[in-house]
Amino acid sequence: MNYPLITLYVPGTRPELIDKALRASADAIIIDLEDTVPVNLKNQVRDNIHEILSNANQKFLVRINNEPNHLEEDLEKMVSKNVYAILLPKAENPNQIHQIDAIMTEAERNHNLPVNSVKIIPMIETALGVIRCFELAIASQRVETITFGSAEDGDLQGDLKCAWSLDGTELLYARSKVLLDSRAARLPYVLDGAFSDIKNDRALLADCELSKRLGYDGRTLVHPQQVPIARKAYSPSDDELDYYRKLIGAFEAAENSGSASISLGGKLVDYAMYKKAKSFIDPYD
Repeated sequence: MNYPLITLYVPGTRPELIDKALRASADAIIIDLEDTVPVNLKNQVRDNIHEILSNANQKFLVRINNEPNHLEEDLEKMVSKNVYAILLPKAENPNQIHQIDAIMTEAERNHNLPVNSVKIIPMIETALGVIRCFELAIASQRVETITFGSAEDGDLQGDLKCAWSLDGTELLYARSKVLLDSRAARLPYVLDGAFSDIKNDRALLADCELSKRLGYDGRTLVHPQQVPIARKAYSPSDDELDYYRKLIGAFEAAENSGSASISLGGKLVDYAMYKKAKSFIDPYD
């Protein structure tokens, strides 16, 4: 699996939707055992999903429960050859990441899997999680990325007791800090959170464009129709690709002639801009 930049939730109570979700061409499907599962059905749904994963022929992501009466059993049942990563809701405590790492290591050994084969994705959904994001990001080699809880009326908004708007002002500091901490931790990619207004494609596109401008690489989604919209928003435009390819060619030509500073379209280009262009283009060439 390449990095799951565009991901799509499926409620654990509705496994029949997995095939439909797969047809939406997301990078990965997140099977949810948390918020979409009634409390009295947690154990049953966990067992059902465990059986489905045991017979699957591809990898999934799984959002588990972060409560003491469910956490350990969720981990033991969900760590398997067909799970790429575990999403940990309301991550706040680096020591908990260490404990989860140890449980997962034991589960991998029990299933004859390589250690660290299943990743951890902490979900930043509380004020304390925002404050401790960098510590969470470096708490284990299993931490592959972070997701930010940007959903309207979601856990983070509730914890901050702030409003929510499409221009993003209320969550801008938290959204930016999580991105900054994740980049400082050298995580390979960073994911924004769900967008709950599934009938408002224009608003989703605007929010994705804001997210991309801030530096996010992709996000979690809650409906198949959101996938192509998010994919387009987070993908580079033809103009961006053309510009950076032109910049690389011009700079390398100048470098071969003994210069490391040129002007392109009226803009100064030196090694810093050249490195940015290379990092931008490399995934697409």
